[in-house]
Amino acid sequence: MANNSLMFRSVTKTWNPYTGCNHDCTYCWAKDLILGRLRHLPKYRNGFGPTFHSAELYRAGTLIINKRFKAGDLVFVSSMGDLFGEWVFYSHILAILNVIRENPQADFLLQTKNPYRFVEIEKEHPRDIPTNVYLGTTIETNRIHTKISKAPPPYDRFWHMRSLLLRKYRRFLSIEPIMDFDLDVLVSWVVEMAPVIVEVGADNHNKHLPEPTWDKVEALLERLRAVCPTVNEKKGLERLKR
Repeated sequence: MANNSLMFRSVTKTWNPYTGCNHDCTYCWAKDLILGRLRHLPKYRNGFGPTFHSAELYRAGTLIINKRFKAGDLVFVSSMGDLFGEWVFYSHILAILNVIRENPQADFLLQTKNPYRFVEIEKEHPRDIPTNVYLGTTIETNRIHTKISKAPPPYDRFWHMRSLLLRKYRRFLSIEPIMDFDLDVLVSWVVEMAPVIVEVGADNHNKHLPEPTWDKVEALLERLRAVCPTVNEKKGLERLKR
């Protein structure tokens, strides 16, 4: 799949061997898509219920190696769900990580709102984490909004990302959809998480979220660029200038 407005600017393609999520975020575009125009596809017969698609790992009984993934790719794994939700069987995660390991020519983005699973795997199965990955999370704000998502709160996500011991793994941070925040606090979190890529995006699906002013967003972007190698503004963020 080519890059588009639903993906991160850094990403070149998506791969969805696991779909669905129980975090029930009110702004989830993937859920809207699967329950909307993709609902008739056989792959999404379970709707947005968590589903492991083993066929995505094999072709004619052979592990996918050097076929779908090309040198220079940054592949967003499970863009239509959360592979590291607490409900996901580790056997399913491991099967997907094995495919990633066997495709060292490409890089893979592992994005979750439950980075505790990263910490758990690092402690219990450190050799299972391939080196060609970005470990990523989403932190929309440093504040708590209990009615917007059932995912672990932003502080928990921050804490687990900063707790990762294996500094050799590259970090990725999504601040999307950005909600009103405390500038100094959010920047300090980013510094401690040390992501090499940060992507900032807005509520592009009219979910009526508590958004910050453009002045605050501009100040955040300026400070992020001073501490992060790559900071990307996603399409639609400019709407907050109005």
